[in-house]
Order: sequence, then structure tokens, then C-alpha cells
Amino acid sequence: MYNLSMTKEFFYNWELHLKASPEALWPFVADTNRFNRDTLLPTVERLGIQNGVSHMRFRLPLMRVEWDENPFEWTYPYRFGVVRNYRTGPLQQMRVLCEMTPENGGTRLNYKVWARPRNFIGNIAIPLVIGLASAQLFMRTFKDYDSLAVAGKTPLDTPGAVRIPSGGRQRLEKGRAQLETLGFKPETVARLVSLLATSDDLGLGRMRPFALADYWGIPRREVLEMFLHAARLGLLDIHWDLVCPMCRGASESYASLSEVHDHSHCASCQMDFEANFDQQVEVTFKPNPTVRTLAENAVYCVGSPRYLPHVVLAEGLKAGEKTEIRTIFEEGPYTLHLQTADVQLSVVPQGPERVSIRSDSPPDGEVEIGISPTLVLENTTGQDIEFYIESTSWDKQAATAADVTSLQLFRDIFASEALRAGEELSISSVTLMFTDLRDSTHMYRQIGDAPAFGRVRQHFEILEREVARQGGAVVKTMGDAVMAVFRNPLAALLAIQKAHAEIGKVEGTPPLYLKVGIHSGPCIAVTLNERLDYFGSTVNAAARLPGLSTGGSVVMSDQTASDPQIMEWLASSGLQHEKFESAIKGFEQSFSLWRVAL
Repeated sequence: MYNLSMTKEFFYNWELHLKASPEALWPFVADTNRFNRDTLLPTVERLGIQNGVSHMRFRLPLMRVEWDENPFEWTYPYRFGVVRNYRTGPLQQMRVLCEMTPENGGTRLNYKVWARPRNFIGNIAIPLVIGLASAQLFMRTFKDYDSLAVAGKTPLDTPGAVRIPSGGRQRLEKGRAQLETLGFKPETVARLVSLLATSDDLGLGRMRPFALADYWGIPRREVLEMFLHAARLGLLDIHWDLVCPMCRGASESYASLSEVHDHSHCASCQMDFEANFDQQVEVTFKPNPTVRTLAENAVYCVGSPRYLPHVVLAEGLKAGEKTEIRTIFEEGPYTLHLQTADVQLSVVPQGPERVSIRSDSPPDGEVEIGISPTLVLENTTGQDIEFYIESTSWDKQAATAADVTSLQLFRDIFASEALRAGEELSISSVTLMFTDLRDSTHMYRQIGDAPAFGRVRQHFEILEREVARQGGAVVKTMGDAVMAVFRNPLAALLAIQKAHAEIGKVEGTPPLYLKVGIHSGPCIAVTLNERLDYFGSTVNAAARLPGLSTGGSVVMSDQTASDPQIMEWLASSGLQHEKFESAIKGFEQSFSLWRVAL
């Protein structure tokens, strides 16, 4: 299992033949924070970081060990490794390399360790601790991971040690009954209750509803709304995480939206960034301490590849070195970062399966590449460099602040949640809908104030119901006008089509006709009158669009109408629609607009 070379470096290579594929094993094996915990290593603390190298420390019964940890290198889902240079303790250096090779539908896993002792204690400790004790733990842990992966499990709901406080199980059962009473399916509620009652702490510290929904095969909105209700009932706590755009980890986390601010600092990346409402602010959940107690601040590794799931490859090459690497991508845009330049990659199903890139002459423009390619990387510079490939698509499984606050449910049950006074957070894209009633002033004169107000109130109720059904939220009402927000442009059009049809069925004279405007674009999230609101030129333009409707029609901006889902829906809906140009009050330029008959 090992040999002691003339340089006094011990080498171990543990080989296992596992049933699960490398892709299925990767979430377990490459989560070195989990692996270190499961193999009984102590918790660690980071004392500092410089040029990507972390100064680390952990405590043993008779000593404290400090080391410099280089950034992990990895290629999803086949290999990862790290080098640690020790400042104190019995070791001088340790190198770890885990390789997973597809084999007969499963995986041949090789876990390799090179350990160089500092002194005679190291010469004794390495074969005893690493060669014997760790060997058994490593083998058992990898086999446990294989069993979980074969069973279709992921780290999101892996069973583990559980600490339920006094009365916690009763609160869970009461919460189960309340969620079912609210209309959630018993099997969906059972998944959440099981998660809280059986999953290990690492899976619950930062629960992501969209990721769980995808894993469970349940619609995302259904799971998100269940989590929001569970938070209202005291089963879960909401957290607003400020997410670093570089490492995409949570640099700060707050229990209330009022604590969120527009600037943050990531200690890991040593960079400041501006928090964008629909990218850098993610809503996550954790168990309320009255139903489940988690081990706080239990960190076993700070550099796991699983901390950077958007990074497919991180590979260092020495000067003049050349290597061939096979990896797996999802379809979409990626960026290959070099010290010399960035290369834009487009992963497509029929793309080339072999691509060569030299550091001194990176290709111009976008490079197409296949789903499972072989990359030939060559460092032609005179210095060591890093090849680093990351997905440039924002995390599709993140439930952002923009997603959550645009739900009517959130505004209804967390009405007091808002940004603090004076705080402004940008949103890169949101869809806003404004509605107005045609000839409402004439209606008040014709039938009287009380009957007219009753009809206006009735139309508000219909609008609020249909907006909520499509995943949007009514921001406010102004007279007989409504402002609503959506994350999906098509949802706005579907909501108003259904609402207009329902309003048309309401008995009374004169008949009600809606004038509607829909516009998409960037804006600013603020708090106004103690409620979350939106400001900016997109809001101003959207508010003017109902004035261009004659009633019974929607006027959409070209930004909204060009959404692929809307274009496809209009082509198949049979609704009459036309494009036209018009000026909008307060704007110098002319707008390209679409009128859709309801």
C-alpha cells in the first residue's frame, strides 16, 4: 500500500471498484468538507488568504497544526487534487489526488496521497495514521457514498446524525398538518418533514428550494411556496444571502430583507462587489432551531470543488507543459480564463470533441465545443499559469430575491419584509404590468360612487387572483389602476388574458374594459410606504403604455414581445397582434411596440 522513498516521501494509492458512475459519485466524493467530516478529521479554521493560498489551522489533542493550502485543481467529474505545505506539526507536505475513471458502467476510484514527514514523529505517524487508520475510514466512506449514489441519493437529503430539541417532533407533526391544510400535497410535505427529521447537518445548513424541487421532480414554485409557508409556521428560517459573483458562495447572510445592502465583500476572493437583486441576492432556508438543531460553524475544508459547482475545470500547468483533459459540460456558454486572455466557449451537442488551446495564441471569437470533449491545453509561456473554465450562465437553481419578492404569496404572508429606507438594489431584468380601466370616471358619474367602487374592487380581486396564479404579485393599486411584477414575461400576458376574460363575465353596466401595458427591463428595487416597490425608466415607460391602449388590448414593448416564449405563444394563440411605433411621454426616443387584442 505504500513505499518509503529515498526522499522520505510516503505514497499511498487506495483503489476501489464502485458501482455508481463518476457523475453520480462526484457530489459526494468532491465535497471534501463532507469527506473530511465523515473520515473523522477535525474542524478547521482559515487564518488568512493571500494570492489564493489559504493559511489554515486545526487542533489536535496535543498540538495545533498550521499549513498553507493551495487552491484545489479539478476536472469534473474525473479528478481533483490539492497540495498542502505545513508550517507546523509532523508533516512537511501532503499532496492528494482523487481520480475516478469510468469502468463497466461504474467507476474505478484511485485515491492517492503523498506525505512527506518533517521529523521522526512524522515518520512514525504517517504509516500509523494515514496508512492504517485513515485507509480503513477512506475505504468505508467511499463505499458508503457509492451505496447512496446507486440508490439515487444526493447530499441534499443524505441521512446523518440528528439532534431534535425537546418538542421538535411535535412541532414537525403540527407543521405537517398545517401545510396539508393549506393545500400542499401530503407526499410533498412528507419530503420536507423527512428532510428536517433525518438529513445530516451539512445538507440543511443552506437549503435551496429550486435545487430540492429539481431533485424531487416537483414544480419549483410549489416547493418555494411550501418553504415560505413553512417559514411562516416556524418550521424554517429564511436567509437572504449575498452571493459573490466570482466564487458564487455566500459572503454574507441575513435573517431579514431589511438587513440586505447593495455592497459586499467576499473574504475568500478578496473582492468587493455590488449586490444585484436578481443575481447576487439568493433566498435560502435552514431549519428553525425549535425543530432541528444544527452544528454551527462546523467547517472541515474551505476549498472543496463542490463550493464552486459552476467551475468545470481548474488546472495549473507549468511553463512549457501540455496536457490532454476530458471533461463533461452542460449545454450553454462558458469562459476559459487564462492569465493572457479569456476565451468564450459555446457548448453544443454536435460540437467538436477535441479542441486545442495554446496560452500564447488563444482563439479569437467564440469557440464551439462538444458536451464531452477532450481539451488539449498547452502552456507556451515562461511561467506557471492556471486554466480555469466556468459556466457564464447564472445559477439556474438559485431562488433569487427578485424571484421570491415577485410572488404574491410572499407579499401576502411577509408583508413587513422590505428593504431598509434609502437602500436601492438593482434588478437586471423584470417584467412590469400596469392596468387601467377605460372610462372609469364616466362610470362613477353614471352609476354612482358606491356601485362604481364595488365594481372596481371586484375587478381588483380578479386581477390579484390571476396575477398570483401566474406567479406574479400586485405591487400596488392607484385609484382604479394596478401595478404588478413578474419574473416571466409570458406569465404577465397569460395573467391579463385570463383576468380580462373573467372581468368580462362580471354582470353590470357599463361593461369593464382593461387598458394594459407590459414592459421588461432593468429597474431599482426600493421600499416605499413600507412595501417593496420598483423605480426607474423601465417603470416609467411601463406606466405610460396603458395610455396607448383603447381598451380590451395590451400594449407591449418590443423588449417584452421579443421574449421567445411570448413569440411562440402569439404565433399559436390566434390573437390579433400588430407592431407599431409610438412616442412615450417623458422619453425622447420612439418606442417599438406591439398591440395584442384580448
